[in-house]
Amino acid sequence: MKKITLMMVAAAAVGALAACGSDSTAPSGGGRMVVKLTDAPFPTDSVKSVDVWVLRVDARQTDADSGAAATATSADSSAAAGWKTLASPNASFNLLALQNGVTSTLGDTTVGAGSYGAFRLIIDPSKSSVTLKNGQVLTSSSSPNVTFPSASRSGIKINLTGAGSVSVGADSTTTVVVDFDVGNSFVMRGSSLAQNGLLFKPVIKATSK
Repeated sequence: MKKITLMMVAAAAVGALAACGSDSTAPSGGGRMVVKLTDAPFPTDSVKSVDVWVLRVDARQTDADSGAAATATSADSSAAAGWKTLASPNASFNLLALQNGVTSTLGDTTVGAGSYGAFRLIIDPSKSSVTLKNGQVLTSSSSPNVTFPSASRSGIKINLTGAGSVSVGADSTTTVVVDFDVGNSFVMRGSSLAQNGLLFKPVIKATSK
């Protein structure tokens, strides 16, 4: 069995990948996979925080398109669809605060040997928000609001770059850096954030090493 450690990282630079180590050792014959999150630039002149509530991070060995990643998000249906839960932080993360190498650990688990072709984030839009510097909070139910794909749990596909899959070798650690492009994931619906709100169109990529 292989051990996976998940980390969340946000960076202000485009494509910035922050390295992160771990003091935990994998069991004999196992390997570690570290997953991190980073983001591309986001216009912070009027934004104080971008808070995304992450329920889970899942992976499965077979590939999955955006539709498959968005569905079967309950525990039972997720397992039936081949998804393995890597972490269940069930917590809010301010992506703008996690910059310049600052990390936040999501979880640690053990998975079977092999190649993993699909990863997804399960978020709770009802608990996610964007807070402006004037104190105004944009949520899924505010006016103006942040329009999310779903009012309930949303599974978001993480696009893997390079080989298109992640392999974990025996007695080794594989690091997966997830790039959450905040600037392109939250799109203005008009000329003013305070008056028109935002549309959430997640742009998330990942590389492994």
